[in-house]
Amino acid sequence: MIKSGITVLLLLGLGGFAYFYFSADVSGSRSDRAKAAAKSLGDAVRDKGVAELVEVRLKTKFGIDATRFVHAFFDDGHVVVYGMVPDGLDTGALQAEAAKVPGVSDATVLVETRPGFIQPLKPIRKNAPASPSP
Repeated sequence: MIKSGITVLLLLGLGGFAYFYFSADVSGSRSDRAKAAAKSLGDAVRDKGVAELVEVRLKTKFGIDATRFVHAFFDDGHVVVYGMVPDGLDTGALQAEAAKVPGVSDATVLVETRPGFIQPLKPIRKNAPASPSP
């Protein structure tokens, strides 16, 4: 199981590297293209990881269904949190909590109040905390 997981990760990394290598706009030697591809791949992985950390932090702090209603986009130290939140949730608190994630230097929150007819997902486990209802 672990060997197959490592193999999948290596293949994904190699595929990502190949994508950035062949789509790079770097003129010059192959080593320059390889360096640019490695940097682009590293940036993409970091950006996705920080965005996921922001979503998890907001979900655990505020009890919202982040995977369905709140999303984050991260690039170069700036995070944008967008989506739908329960009525009465303070956007300033969302912004402050998102800014606490390591790597985030600036947070922008663009959220709307979730309409009442859109219900949060039910928890899978019986003892899991439920998302607040509107």
